[in-house]
This record gives sequence, C-alpha cells and structure tokens, in this order.
Amino acid sequence: MQTPSENTDVKMDTLDEPSAHLIEENVALPEDTFSSHLSYVLYEIAHCKPIMFMIIIIVSLISLIVLFHDNDGCTVILVMSLIVASMALVVVAAFTFGKAITEQEFMIKLLVEVIARKPAGKEWGTVAYNMNQYLFMKRLWYTPYYFYSGKKCHEFFTTLIKEVNSGSHSDSSSNSAEDTQSPVSAGKTSNGLNNFDSIRSDPILMAYVLKATQIEKEAQSEYWRKQYPDADLP
Repeated sequence: MQTPSENTDVKMDTLDEPSAHLIEENVALPEDTFSSHLSYVLYEIAHCKPIMFMIIIIVSLISLIVLFHDNDGCTVILVMSLIVASMALVVVAAFTFGKAITEQEFMIKLLVEVIARKPAGKEWGTVAYNMNQYLFMKRLWYTPYYFYSGKKCHEFFTTLIKEVNSGSHSDSSSNSAEDTQSPVSAGKTSNGLNNFDSIRSDPILMAYVLKATQIEKEAQSEYWRKQYPDADLP
C-alpha cells in the first residue's frame, strides 16, 4: 500500500511525463458541469453585473408600462426608455461576450501551459480548466468558466497562434513602415482577437509563441500516430 507522500510523488511524476493523461478527477469544465450550453450561457449572464443591471432596468420599465398603461404620456416615455435600454443591453452583451481576452499575462500563461503540458485531444481539458481558474482569480472574467470545453480552448490557442504568426510573416515580407497598420491588426477574427502588435514587439512573448507552436504541432502528430498506429503517419 502506498503512503500519501508516495501517491503525491507518483501524481507529480505522472504530470511531468509528456505522454501522461492530464485529465484529473477534480478538473470540471462547463460542458461537464452544466446540463446544456443554454444553461451555461444563462449562468454566465446571471453572473455578469453589467448585463444583470441592464436586465433589471428593462424589467422595471416593463412593470411601469403595465402599471401606467392608461397614461399615454408616461407610456410613450417608458416605451422609448425601454427601447433605449434594450439597445444598450445588446451593446453591453456584445462588448462583454463578443471580445476575447488579450491581456498579456493571460496569453503568456496559456502559451506556458501548452509548452509545459504538451496537450493533445482531451488533454486540452486540463489546460482549459487551468486557464479558467487563472482568469477568475485574476478577475479577468466573472466566473471560473470562460472556456466551455477543452476544444474551445484549443480553438482559441490555434487562432491566437495563426494570427500572430501570419502577422509576423506579413511584416517581415512586406518591409512596410513602422506606422503602417498590418491587415491582421486592422482586422478582427471570429474569436474577437485583434491588434497583435504588442505580442510581435515582445521578444519573450514571440519566443513563447514559436515554442508553443512547435510543441503543439508535435503533440498533435504524436496523438494521431497513437490513434492510428498502422497508418504510418509522418
């Protein structure tokens, strides 16, 4: 029978192994916690103070419209206020959930997680869990459930790497002036990522990006070789 210290050592050693299964029993992601994606979205909305504030205003306005429906003057004013509040709610929701978090320490944390853990397949769940905890503790997000699943975290990472690398290649090949805005920094991806100039200008961050890109590619190749051992994959 193993002692508690031996169990701890075994767990630590297992985490250090590149090919180890990284999903632990206490790793819970939104896709595991919530019964549906809708319930997850409702939970996120309920814990977003700006959105809840706007919802309270809208509900209050609707209640006032019902109470003062006989007063045409008040009704017109309240209806106009309701329309404005509804539009404001859409703007707040789009601003809150439509943009990605691009805080520098968060991106460094994500890159280091990939470098250290070499995730592939379900192992991205551990990375997503760690990033969710980090964002919540640093108060960069309202709940510890920013990434719905490991797949979403992987998609975020690959988009980040793709945009940063494509922008750096574009800059080096075009030899454009320093004050010229690149297509990548001017554009915006579906994940809300934009303006990567701060990453490209930081040599430490770029070193992490290149290292994480290489390791993620190797981890994916190794993962699929194990899935199809007879396919003679490169």
